[in-house]
Amino acid sequence: MFSKILKFSLGAFVLSALTFSTAFAKKDTVQTIDLNTTAGEMVHINVNKNGFLFDKYKGKTVLLDFFGPMCPPCLLEIPHLIEMQKEHKDKLQIIGVQVQMQMTDDELKAFMKEKGINYPVVNLNNAWDLVSFIRANTGWGGQIPYMLVFDKTGDLKKQFIGMTPNQKILKYVK
Repeated sequence: MFSKILKFSLGAFVLSALTFSTAFAKKDTVQTIDLNTTAGEMVHINVNKNGFLFDKYKGKTVLLDFFGPMCPPCLLEIPHLIEMQKEHKDKLQIIGVQVQMQMTDDELKAFMKEKGINYPVVNLNNAWDLVSFIRANTGWGGQIPYMLVFDKTGDLKKQFIGMTPNQKILKYVK
């Protein structure tokens, strides 16, 4: 059973990688997606043909981390993301997007405090537009953890499904 799931996940990853890059190449118009973090901050994302421009994080590499609070690999990855955000705060901005379950913002804030998360997090109920856009344009089936890396000019550089070592992610942080 596990091997079937793994094969499906790997197949979905390859398909996602191909469709995501071509989906952005087809888009010439700019669309805006707004995210409201648990801290009440608004993150404006301008979608362009090459990726996402984050108004608030100009000049930084942005890592979107789609995760869940009940996902064992996600929980194992959180301390590494915290470390990366701390060590590379001048060049990197991580944004967590909780997509696993319905939670109140207060429940998610308590989870963030318990885990010591030092980067903004968007709750599923505030991320439907983003999740829908990503699913429609990548074929992403909801596997988590799922990460998208955008360089400082907003170009999509890499996507990862599953646990990913910091070294692999940091190759795209300039």
